[in-house]
Parts: sequence; C-alpha cells; structure tokens
Amino acid sequence: MPYLESNRPGGAIATLAGRRRLWFVSAVSQPQSNAPLVVYGTDCSYYTGKLETYLRAKGIAYRLEPFNERNMRRAARHTGVVQIPQVECPDGSWLADTTPILAYLERTQPEPSFTPRDPATAFAALLIEDYADEWLWRPAMHYRWSFPTTAALMSAWLAEHVNERRAPAWLKRLYWRRRQLGTFVVGDGVTPATRVAVEAAYLDDTLATLEPVFQVRPFILGERPTAADFGFMAPLFRHFFSDPAPARIMRERAPGVHEWVARMWNLRPERVAAMPMPERIPDDLGRLFATIADVYLPYLDATAAAYANGEKRVTYDVRGTAITEPVKPYRVWCRDRLRDALLALDATARGSVERALGAAATARLTTPSAKPVENLIAELPLTAPPKAKPVDSWWRR
Repeated sequence: MPYLESNRPGGAIATLAGRRRLWFVSAVSQPQSNAPLVVYGTDCSYYTGKLETYLRAKGIAYRLEPFNERNMRRAARHTGVVQIPQVECPDGSWLADTTPILAYLERTQPEPSFTPRDPATAFAALLIEDYADEWLWRPAMHYRWSFPTTAALMSAWLAEHVNERRAPAWLKRLYWRRRQLGTFVVGDGVTPATRVAVEAAYLDDTLATLEPVFQVRPFILGERPTAADFGFMAPLFRHFFSDPAPARIMRERAPGVHEWVARMWNLRPERVAAMPMPERIPDDLGRLFATIADVYLPYLDATAAAYANGEKRVTYDVRGTAITEPVKPYRVWCRDRLRDALLALDATARGSVERALGAAATARLTTPSAKPVENLIAELPLTAPPKAKPVDSWWRR
C-alpha cells in the first residue's frame, strides 16, 4: 500500500431510477487505443493489485510505473488526490480510484464483461466489492504492520522503492515502519482491546466464509468473476496472500481461497469469454451478507452520522467491541452510491436483494445520509487539472 491508497466497486446496473445519474454508469465512452495505460502504483499495493488483476482479465495493456515521490506529485496535479493507483491514459487524460476506474472501463471496453445482466446480481456484486474494498483494509494493514517479520520486510521494500530523499537506509526503514503503523494500524483503531475483532474480519468473515464457496464454484457469484471478486482481490492478493503471517494462515485454513487468488491473477480475456455470467444471487452467501448487514452497513451509518455532525472521529460497535477511527468522507460517499444503486432497482430486483441481505439492512440502506458527500470524484476521464488542493485517499484536505 505505500502511500495513501483508495478504492471501490466497479460494475454497472443498467437501470436508472427516474433521472438519477449513477456513478457507475456515468462514464463517457472514449475510443479505444492500442497504446498501454500507465498505472502508477506498486506491486505490494492493496488497490494496485485489484486494478492489475482486472486489467489482465480484461486484456487491457498497461505498464506499471513506480509511485515514488516524483510520480506522486505529478499524478496529484492531474487528479487532485494523493493515492494509488492512478492511471494515465494515452490521450493524456487520467483515471483515479479503482471503483470508478473499473466502472469506466466496463463501459468503454465492455468485452469481456464482468457485469451481470441481472440487476439484483449486479447490485450484489457492487455491494460485496464495496465491503471488501473498505472493511478489510484495517485487517490487511494490521497483518502487514503489527507483525515484526512482515513489517521489517515491507519497510525495507518501501525504503528502497519509494523514498527518493537522501538518508541512511535504516532511517528510511524506521520512518516507513512508524508511519504505516501509526497511520493505518494504531491510528485506524487497532489496539489490544480491538485486535481480536480486527483479526476476526480476516479469519472468520473472510477465510471461513469464502472457503466453502470456492469448494463448489470458481468465483464468488458463479462461473465468471464480477466486481465482487475484484473487490476481494484488493486485500486477499497483495496482502493476505503475499505477506508471510496471513499467507501461512490462508494456506493452512483456506486452500480454496489460496487457489482462488491464483485463479484470479491467471484470468485472460479469451478464457473469461467462455465463462457463463452469473444471473442470480447464490443461496449460500448468507454468512457474507449477514456480516455486511450486521457489521459493515451499521459502520457506514455511524460514519455518515459523525460526518454530518462535523466530528473528526467515529466510534462504533463490532459484535460487542467498540472501535474508534478517523471519519472518512470517502466512506460516506460509498454509502451514498450504494443507496443510489439500490434505489435504481425495480421492485423485483430489490426483492431479490432483500431476500439476500435482509429486510432491515435493505431498508437501512435506502435511508439518505444526513449530509451526503457530493461530487467527491469527478466524472472519468479527468481532463483538466483540479483547482483545489489535493486530498488524501479518504478525501480529507
């Protein structure tokens, strides 16, 4: 993850509610080019791994460039955000944030598609992607920076590949270790009192939940990957699959999940084209939807309420454990976009979602935020430099 990363769901639902314009279908079609995209990121990054997996599966040529300090400043001048990955297009325009990026590419380069034609299934894919993108960030950072072996490995990698300033190697390593631990672990609510709950998000809500699924089918919703799979690739690929401590746990407890990560990275468009698209929400995802309904959506509600009240930090309950973290405007935006997508569904599709997610959680998501986050991300592609000061990956100035 090095610098400040960000994320979110990709995919599209064809139905619009009235004149409501949804973020995931708002991209303007652009002519395709044979020139590669330039992806500024790192090969140990949460969201860069998600985007690379998608580009490989889609057959979109790209070149990975290091997100060092020089490239970070250059990208921020064009996009207005300090995060990875960011994408420079052959025509000079830019793309930022993996959720809108995937949605944009699904629209402008539609084949092979990863968007179910069934509106309810498409919404489920977006919801699961958002959950994986956002909720699993904390345990991914915890397993990377709270465990000495992995922290030493990754701080050495960052010291070598990201820092361009002259300083002794040991000082760079120390800087990265303290920065990442302080910002993304301790600063994001991981304490001795919350550690068990944070680790349960990986051990129980991810490995124990997904392992039975991958014993009966290759992808989360069916025979072809969707936004749900790309969302889970963010934490599972470059963090849980790759970092020593969580990787050992994955191999021992969930070999099916381990195999799925490799299967996702090995996707190619010609193979995807032969895979049938999921057209219904599977009946065996009750445990996953229960976690989203009972843990993730209440967290988004608490964040939205704290943001509306002008608070800097939010405290919420996770199965009896109180966690306190900074208020992240981006996650209010996530909630607002999910609500838009849900309201765009007709009664039949919404009924399918309600059967999977539960009536109470579905109703909760239809409630508007007290203070919606408007225009957080401009319509892609970005063609003009932003006028405002760059924001961080949680859209804080």
